Amino acid sequence: MAKTLTSVRSAFVQQCTAVVELLEFDDLIVEHLVAGLDWIVEELESKNQHTLANSVGNRLKVLKNVRLAQSLRPRYETIYNQCVVLLVSYFDATMSDLFKVSVAGALKSGAAVPASKRSVHVSWQSLSTPDSPVEKLIADRIVDEDDISFQDMQSIRRAFSQNLGLDIGRDEKTNDVILGQACRHVMAHAGGRVDDRLLRQLSGANPRRLKAKLVAGELIVFDPAEVRLLAGAMTDVIDSAIAKSGALMIIET
Repeated sequence: MAKTLTSVRSAFVQQCTAVVELLEFDDLIVEHLVAGLDWIVEELESKNQHTLANSVGNRLKVLKNVRLAQSLRPRYETIYNQCVVLLVSYFDATMSDLFKVSVAGALKSGAAVPASKRSVHVSWQSLSTPDSPVEKLIADRIVDEDDISFQDMQSIRRAFSQNLGLDIGRDEKTNDVILGQACRHVMAHAGGRVDDRLLRQLSGANPRRLKAKLVAGELIVFDPAEVRLLAGAMTDVIDSAIAKSGALMIIET
């Protein structure tokens, strides 16, 4: 089935939901265990087995505070950072899909966009592929020939501007996304510490809500609230791009 603006958005929302569930997966387990241990403590107390009840109760307190335990904290921080890595990967792929759907839709509807005047190299084999409309093939070729990267907002904004004549905007939420993309790179390639390259990348990404102040050499650590904020910012940026793309032409949304 051909992708539409709505299907692209829906896929991203589902991915964000999965990431948020990953943030909270241990809460479900702990909640179940705590409920069971609470019942055991009450049963022991009712049978006057106070010493044993106190022993179980102490273990219960440890379980309730598992996220705060210093010995486990690094493991949770790793999970939260990996959630950021996942979100950025999903966002990049979504913006790539959104760009291709928008270009194909504009060409199909005859919208006067820069992409309609472009020449691309298309093989006969690709033209004869079943269920591959010409407009989709051209959108794919634009991405390939221009070697468009959807891993940073500067490249994304340039692609939409040069091919669709759209300014997808630059605001606080966009800057939050830029922060997420830059941190993903550092966590994957620079040991997760702030370096000079990261600081240069973020020098113009202001104002932003996420990690407004970073210091060279410090370890980058996200918390659940920041991961959720990033997911929301990404969704808003996608929604804004969809609204602007959809307004260009009459296409299936």
